[in-house]
Amino acid sequence: MNINHRVELRHLRYFICVADEMHFGRAAERLGIAQAPLSQQIKQLEERVGVQLLERTTRSVRLTLAGEVFREKALLALGNVGDGVEAARRVMGEASRKLTIGCVSPAIFTCLPQILRKFHQKRPDTRIDIKILTTDELIDAMVEDRVDIAFIRPPRTKAHLNIEHLFSEDFVGLVSVDHPLASRDTISLRDFAGLPYVAYAPILGIGYQNVVMQHARDIGVSIDIVEEVGHTMGIVALVAAGIGVGVAPSWVTHMPHAEVTYIPMPELPRDAVTLALAWPIDSMSPIIGEFVECSRSFVAEMGAGQKM
Repeated sequence: MNINHRVELRHLRYFICVADEMHFGRAAERLGIAQAPLSQQIKQLEERVGVQLLERTTRSVRLTLAGEVFREKALLALGNVGDGVEAARRVMGEASRKLTIGCVSPAIFTCLPQILRKFHQKRPDTRIDIKILTTDELIDAMVEDRVDIAFIRPPRTKAHLNIEHLFSEDFVGLVSVDHPLASRDTISLRDFAGLPYVAYAPILGIGYQNVVMQHARDIGVSIDIVEEVGHTMGIVALVAAGIGVGVAPSWVTHMPHAEVTYIPMPELPRDAVTLALAWPIDSMSPIIGEFVECSRSFVAEMGAGQKM
């Protein structure tokens, strides 16, 4: 009995994700669903296709010969659907549709202009809108279809999103230009011991703050927090005013301030501050796909693992 017509697009997306990850747990995390429902969907797919697609053991997952063939055809089918969506938009006069890109502010100073240049060369008729929001706001905006793709700080959960690491940043110390430490080539948290310190407010900057404070504990340094702010540029302003010293991701050096000196802090973890690209996991838009490829091309040219 031919039952292929009962296979749905979600079955194909779920199967391809498991085939890519070769692990139900990782695939479920990537899809933003629990592992049990994912296993049920794959079992349902195999029942509807009528053959076993995956061989499962307690330790591994691998494609059967039928599964390898099915994966190729499933990828082709999803690609054809995406092409069909794009063709329909062209017929309706939407070939130059708008791409809404969300980003945390550091992306503007580290990679977004270069990636936009590449994308514009490929899609000169695509109108671009840019929304600058926090990572949490951007994730909500993608879920609500207000943003097509976004540059974010990696969240704790993936929430139905593809999330691809782009690059990592270093930390720099911030002191006023007339501070005794301003002439240093590098600086340590030990140099900040006993000095008034401007920190990120709880929650808003918790990722950065945790890294800095954990390192201070590790080396036995007590940090005297005198102010807490919700944005990196707030730290810059207070340091410029001479109220304290601070630590921030290195993207801030792209916005020099006449009253602030930025000093490398090589002792701090070098992979703690990362920028990632995120887009809906069920997206079949060729335009989003091309933007992803432009981003990957930028990272490849920049050098794998290079710090910004």
